[in-house]
Amino acid sequence: MRKRYFVLAMSIAAAMMAGGCSKGASDTNPTNNTETAQTETGEQQESSSMSDSEKASYYASENSQEEDLAQGPVKVEGTITQVGEDSITVDSNSETGYIGEMVLMIDPDSTLVLDGVNGLPVQLSDVQLGTFEAYLGPAMTMSLPPQTTPYAVIVNIPEGQTPPQYVVAAGKVDDVQGRQTLTGVDESQYTLARSVDVQPFLTKNIVKLEDIDTDSRCLVWMNDEGDVDRIVLFGE
Repeated sequence: MRKRYFVLAMSIAAAMMAGGCSKGASDTNPTNNTETAQTETGEQQESSSMSDSEKASYYASENSQEEDLAQGPVKVEGTITQVGEDSITVDSNSETGYIGEMVLMIDPDSTLVLDGVNGLPVQLSDVQLGTFEAYLGPAMTMSLPPQTTPYAVIVNIPEGQTPPQYVVAAGKVDDVQGRQTLTGVDESQYTLARSVDVQPFLTKNIVKLEDIDTDSRCLVWMNDEGDVDRIVLFGE
C-alpha cells in the first residue's frame, strides 16, 4: 500500500534532521568536520532561497520519485469543490492516497483533463463540480491544502457511472488463465472482453492491442461484467 504523501514528506523531513544530528555528534575528524560544514552551509544557502512549500515539494520529490514512478500513478477520488483558472480544488476520500482537501494544479503540457463518459479533453471552464478521479505523480507540497500536478483528471462523471480508468501498462497484453489481460505498472490487472475496441487518442492512426507495450498510457472502459471492452491509447 502506498504511503500518503503528507505523511511521507513529514517522515522524510524528520529523517533528514535526525541524520544531520547523528552525523554531527559522531564525526571526530577535523577535516571531515570542515568539509561537512562547508557542504551544510551550501545546502542551507540553497534551502534559504526556497519557500516552505517549495522545500517540502523538493525533498518529497527527490526522495520518493524513483519508488513512486515504479509503482505507477497514485489514484485518488472524491468531489470537486472549486474550479479555478489553472487548478481544481477537491476533497479526496481515497483509501490509497491523500485524504482531505487538495489542489490539483493543471499543467496544459502534461495534465490530461478528460470527460468521464467519452474520454475527450475538457476545458477547465467546462469542468463541473461533483465526482472526480485523478492520477498523481510523486511530488506534493506540504502546504495547506497540499498542491500537486496530476498526470490525468477524470471529470464530469455521471452519478452512479463507472468512469474510464487511466492505466500505465507494465508490458504487452498477456494471457492470464486463458484470458487476455492488461497489467498496469501498479500491478492492477484488467481482463479484456472477447471483443475490444482499440482507438488512438485524437488521431486517425490505426492502433491495435499489439501496440500496447511497457509504459503505454491507456484509458480503459469496462462493461457490466467488469471486462475491458474499449481502450484509448495515448501517443508518446
